[in-house]
Amino acid sequence: METMQTEQHIQSFLKGRICELLERPELSDELTINTQLSEVGMDSVMLVNLMVHIEQHYQIFYEDDELLEENFATIQIISEKIQEKLGLGD
Repeated sequence: METMQTEQHIQSFLKGRICELLERPELSDELTINTQLSEVGMDSVMLVNLMVHIEQHYQIFYEDDELLEENFATIQIISEKIQEKLGLGD
């Protein structure tokens, strides 16, 4: 059960940061874990900023070979990668 709470916490954190970076707090209501971030206006600069927030908040580090757009396509994908890095995978 703890992993589920952690997953929800990570997804909530990501949603908050994404809405902040886009400067669109109203987006929080319609943003789902499967929304393509590129479709709501996230560009590569915003994704780098999001990655920095993630690294600082969760004390993790992304390797250069992980910095692929598909690894940051949705909240679900980003959340799974964070959990993997934190050793919380299945």
